[in-house]
Amino acid sequence: MSGITGARGPRRVASRSALVVALLALVLSLAACGGDDGKEGADTETKVVDITLKDGVVTPDGGRIEVGVNQPVDLVVTSDVAGELHLHSSPEQTLPFEAGENDPIKLQFDRPGIIELELHEPASPVAEFQVS
Repeated sequence: MSGITGARGPRRVASRSALVVALLALVLSLAACGGDDGKEGADTETKVVDITLKDGVVTPDGGRIEVGVNQPVDLVVTSDVAGELHLHSSPEQTLPFEAGENDPIKLQFDRPGIIELELHEPASPVAEFQVS
């Protein structure tokens, strides 16, 4: 009888080992799918925001724009007069522009929150960036 018991013992060890290996492979494959590369919330696609100032009217007119943390944002300003945009970020920024079509003003936000962008003259809201 001890020969039979001894024969079943290695099979149990082998089946338990196979089960452990299968579970370990499953856990590792699920962890690989998670892919935490330290860039949580990062979006590499540049968000382009066209801003137009004509005859004292600015568009967009204060609407919310969703962007990711560290996502590049290009503000493309076309205006009939020179002026300044004011970004309520930390630190706050003044972004000058010339009359005509300007080169993109490049922005990137490194933390979540709501950041307001407004025109100085005439005083008008332009956009709210919802960074998440």
